[in-house]
Amino acid sequence: MTFPISPLIRCAVQALYWGLVLPLPILLARQQATPLELGSLWIALLLGWGVVLGSLSQRIQLDEEGMQATYPSWVPPFVRQEWQIRWADIERIEPRSTSQGGMVYYLVSRGGDRVLLPMRVTRFKQLLAEIRRHAQLEIGGLRPYVQPWMYGLLGCFALLLLLWDGMVAIWVWASPVGT
Repeated sequence: MTFPISPLIRCAVQALYWGLVLPLPILLARQQATPLELGSLWIALLLGWGVVLGSLSQRIQLDEEGMQATYPSWVPPFVRQEWQIRWADIERIEPRSTSQGGMVYYLVSRGGDRVLLPMRVTRFKQLLAEIRRHAQLEIGGLRPYVQPWMYGLLGCFALLLLLWDGMVAIWVWASPVGT
């Protein structure tokens, strides 16, 4: 059984990335950049987007032995945060408060290793049910740290930022050079 990162999260983060970096090449192209500099900047931005896409392509895979975090083969090793834990090794779930006042949860093995419970996946409740079934843990009332509406709000603000970037780009391109 595979649980990828939620499409809502993937789209919101990508929209935020482009909303933050897109104005740079647009403004530089109009004001001062040479074609070589501009081409290099676009390549860097596309490589950065590749890193974002790679980090958002994590999949949680469950089988009868345990669970593991995997990535597609195209994701470079420096982006991967792979791990695995066997059901038989899981001793408990340990809550930890965050600096923002939220709560995250770790699966703790008998050897003391900790694995952060993946909360950004699709079908999160089904993932919890599978953990409960395989590891024989009581997981009552556990909810994701960030609720879906928060990523929806982030996505909306990122789209507004992209819209604003587009309006500024039109204004910059319509202005005479040097003003």
